[in-house]
Amino acid sequence: MQKRLLLILVAVLLAIAGYFYGNRNATVAYAYSPTEGTVPKSYGRLVTAISDQIGTGLIFEDADGVIRFVAMTGMKEGELARYDQTPTHGGIPKSYGHLVAAVTNPKGTGLVFEDSAGVIRFVTITGVKEGELTRN
Repeated sequence: MQKRLLLILVAVLLAIAGYFYGNRNATVAYAYSPTEGTVPKSYGRLVTAISDQIGTGLIFEDADGVIRFVAMTGMKEGELARYDQTPTHGGIPKSYGHLVAAVTNPKGTGLVFEDSAGVIRFVTITGVKEGELTRN
């Protein structure tokens, strides 16, 4: 009986000591790691920010319509060219207008464009048009 009481008492003392020692050296884990970077002004205007499996990304469009995907660290992750007449592999026609938004889902990233006539187009990141809305 005394051995059990001594064992319980030692276990309680160790638990209390562990609590106080662990409380003093607590580590805080953040959902994101604060980073700083730079983005060239030549990337154009910031259109939107998206979050996907690899983190948060920024999407820029310059005056020529080139779309750039940039990580929060400032590193360019990708670029989509725009074309007038001759289609380019993975490019998007300039006639689609300006990029107004981007969305992510399990199938990938989608881009939303609006032209000067008010036509809204939904386009995949590979340049395939998925849908179109006209405004009256």
